[in-house]
Amino acid sequence: MIPGQSYTIALAIFPRLLGMAYLLAFASLLVQVRGLYGSRGILPIRDYAAALRRNLGITGCRHLPSLFWFNTSDAFITGCAVTGVLLSILLASGIATLPALILLWLLYLSFASMGQEFLSFQWDALLLETGFMTIFLPLVTPAPPLVCLAYQFFIFRFMLSAGVVKLASGDPNWRTLRALCFHYETQPLPNRVAWYAHQLPEWVQKLSVLGTFFFELLVPFCCLGPSSLKLAGFCLLVFFQALLMLTGSYGFFNILTIVLCVPLLDDRYLGLVGWSLTAPDTVSSPFMVNLVSAIFMLFLLLNVLQLFRLFARSHLVSLLLAALRPWYVSSSYGLFAVMTVDRFEFIIEGSNDLKTWQPYEFRWKPGNPSLPPQQAAPHQPRLDWQMWFAALNPAFIEPWLKSLLIRLLEGSPSVVALFRSAPFREAPPACIRLVVYRYHFTDWAAKRA
Repeated sequence: MIPGQSYTIALAIFPRLLGMAYLLAFASLLVQVRGLYGSRGILPIRDYAAALRRNLGITGCRHLPSLFWFNTSDAFITGCAVTGVLLSILLASGIATLPALILLWLLYLSFASMGQEFLSFQWDALLLETGFMTIFLPLVTPAPPLVCLAYQFFIFRFMLSAGVVKLASGDPNWRTLRALCFHYETQPLPNRVAWYAHQLPEWVQKLSVLGTFFFELLVPFCCLGPSSLKLAGFCLLVFFQALLMLTGSYGFFNILTIVLCVPLLDDRYLGLVGWSLTAPDTVSSPFMVNLVSAIFMLFLLLNVLQLFRLFARSHLVSLLLAALRPWYVSSSYGLFAVMTVDRFEFIIEGSNDLKTWQPYEFRWKPGNPSLPPQQAAPHQPRLDWQMWFAALNPAFIEPWLKSLLIRLLEGSPSVVALFRSAPFREAPPACIRLVVYRYHFTDWAAKRA
């Protein structure tokens, strides 16, 4: 950290802001957890844990650390999600900060380890990595300089990675600046604003790609400069996340990214908007300061190694990071490295006579062409999101998708509840099928018609 800079206020409020991100994540998960993971859900944790015990035995705990090794009942799974919501409220309120941080990370890790496809998103890993780092933040008062440097380098690495992977992928749509000609239409959960963004002329879309590279490849370097440059970086990165929230639904991802930017704010700037801190009652011992500094030095080193992997390969580095992967303490990031250019959608239909087929309407993903795109964020509808991935290769039916169809044939109430409307609520259909369609946005002429 550059001499003369102080980030005490930002680090003091950071756990509370992280509590808000945890709250969004757990509240979103709570309303769908039984349909996804209950005993009659799509991917029951009970069955997954039993299979792991058979195949891995006691070593499974090391590969997939989770509380669900000890209890997989529906009540316990739901209780973990409810507890996550309550602890998030405590953390956001500044109550029992350290215990809340530890338990929240453990609970979310438990879901991520056993969550299979539905909890494999990059922002799930980002929340866990951020949460683990922050467990050590309240151990010292005030936080030593290395703590803030580790957070600042983390957001630098995270944002820079997003730009590097786009260029490194070799995708011609990024290199020819045409990626955003497709993105608004083919992203997982477009919203209404995405329709308007898609109508912009090609030269605006190409200019927007240049803007994306500016935000992801140049602005991150502001995170490593003097406080005035960090302030500029904060404002630009928050503006970029606001644009992403405006044109798409990415769950709690954008809000969590904004929270990660807060350690870029010097006390002087936060003081101008009314933030202040009272002097702590006690000052941490030199031993604790040195211990926490050493821990955050390790976090800093892990971020350096992850950044190194973007540009070079090292077997030793890969082995080290692979050993840490089950605990989500250091993950790699980079969204939309390859741009999707066509939008295929699976439509699920049921029938009792093989003649009349009625569709199951999802709550958030595109289905009925007469309905406008929905705004789901900050909610993360995990089934709707995963249906987008499934349709990327419509010739192959994922095992979880087969399980979904079986649950619908069984009439599982918790799974049916994940849909906006289901045509067979009194009794399940005799037959069910998947139909694949290619979707396109309408244009201005069709909108006026």
